[in-house]
Amino acid sequence: MGDVAILEGRACGSCTLCCKLLRIDDIEKPVATWCAKCTPGKGCGIYDARPAECRDFYCAWLTAKDIGPEWRPEKSKMVLVVEADGRRIALHVDPARPQAWRQEPYYSQLKTWAAHAPEASRQVVVYIKDRAIVLLPGKEVDLGVMARGDQIVVSPSVTAAGGKDWRAFRVDAKDVPPEQQENLARWQMPAER
Repeated sequence: MGDVAILEGRACGSCTLCCKLLRIDDIEKPVATWCAKCTPGKGCGIYDARPAECRDFYCAWLTAKDIGPEWRPEKSKMVLVVEADGRRIALHVDPARPQAWRQEPYYSQLKTWAAHAPEASRQVVVYIKDRAIVLLPGKEVDLGVMARGDQIVVSPSVTAAGGKDWRAFRVDAKDVPPEQQENLARWQMPAER
């Protein structure tokens, strides 16, 4: 991940929600379960020897100037992450509070990001455990449960009136015919969960 600048006045402190919501492959920790090495509210029991995935991870609340203190994960019950080389805003929601993302001020902000994301080849995705919901301009597409390696695809479509619309769907990359790979590659991003 390289050098990441943590904003002045922000630190993990007692927040450990990433240790619950994110999958950590290096230690085979599944998504949406507490890491066995974590003491919730206190921190990592193997901090100095923690996996590279953990060492290199910074939630957006720590690094993004344009989000306020309300996005602190232990307060919001969500971990905001920039994924796919900056092309996806991913919101990992605590399954104990699955509607947290629909509360204000979060929902309005997510809709604002989603309104412009597809035109910029970006995605806004809400994850609740293994379930993915893609936010598009003016609508939400619930993709259901995502299996590891599934792709999230957002692509333009034409409305009956001849206007532009957006659609989102889930596809396994191995199921995409080779002749469509180049066209699809522009829109697809792996579900990095």
